[in-house]
Amino acid sequence: RPPFQQRNQPRPRDSARLTGRLLLVATPIGNLDDLAPRAVAAFASADLIACEDTRHSAPLLRLLGIEGKPLLPVHEHNEREAAAGVIERLARGDRVAYVSDAGTPAVSDPGAVLVAAAVAAGHRVLPLPGPSSALAALSVAGDAAAQGFTMLGFLPAKGQARHDALLQALNET
Repeated sequence: RPPFQQRNQPRPRDSARLTGRLLLVATPIGNLDDLAPRAVAAFASADLIACEDTRHSAPLLRLLGIEGKPLLPVHEHNEREAAAGVIERLARGDRVAYVSDAGTPAVSDPGAVLVAAAVAAGHRVLPLPGPSSALAALSVAGDAAAQGFTMLGFLPAKGQARHDALLQALNET
């Protein structure tokens, strides 16, 4: 069996399998040492990197030694319009990696609209798990909230405000 680093490098059969796919790339919230080798390989093999904020993703890619890839901003203010451009690229057979600023795209981050558009257009969406494989699976499950999943996102930092937010969430479920 090859060493770990060699096992996680893109192989010709992986490249063929991932062509024309939307890859949702989870990134660590905090320590970049938690970035999965598959995430690095996805960025390196992508024809286009769609990202929540190019000002955040470009330095990450430079740190990984990945330069010269076209970046397309896809964020909460332009996601519907930008999704059309991503769908065009997918239809041409391009590999598109989507990354939010930190965490898993489409889970408390932009990406759900893009995922829905890709699925509706008949394209395969593949999650690349990061520190939380459960959230990676949830990101491609469709409208998780309609299926009963609740994520509170960022709770208030102060005790009483946090308590009140949790009580409100409990009463809404």
